[in-house]
Amino acid sequence: MTTSLIRSIPSDEKEFEAFFNLHYPVMVGFAMNYLKDKDQAEELVQDVFTNVWIKAETITISTSAKSYLFTATRNACLNFLKHQKIEMAYANQYESPLSQTANELEYDELVGRLEKALDKIPEKCREIFELNRFEGKRYKEIAEELNLSLKTVENQMGKALKILRNELGDYLPLILWLWLYGGKF
Repeated sequence: MTTSLIRSIPSDEKEFEAFFNLHYPVMVGFAMNYLKDKDQAEELVQDVFTNVWIKAETITISTSAKSYLFTATRNACLNFLKHQKIEMAYANQYESPLSQTANELEYDELVGRLEKALDKIPEKCREIFELNRFEGKRYKEIAEELNLSLKTVENQMGKALKILRNELGDYLPLILWLWLYGGKF
């Protein structure tokens, strides 16, 4: 199947869903070449499509949609792997970030900031975010559990992450590190 040149990403939900269904499996396979983990590849590609959907009205491409997605997916994979390397170096440098009293106080402050930021996320959006980030559920599982479309879950996750980025700024990488290595909040 050939992909025709387009000027922009579909902004209509049904058109974008068709666009997603057409390209998602190929992008997951492509991401697997980098990540070697199917679940992680699926999650990363879902994030790529979420970002494309959020920015659909501002994205203009001069190549094919498929080429654009390959580039976006490759860049996301490389960024993920780079971030993983940094996390591992940080984890190796500090056995336990919470071992000292000062760190425990900082942790408590961080938890407080996270809770305040989470309170700013609309209720349904927050529920979706918590199911994904705190319970480890994938977008598809959340969509089925809450009887929502996959696109709605993707949109709500994008909205939640945007709010958290705005509210937590520089703390977000540390929070993600703590989720991965420090336990639950």
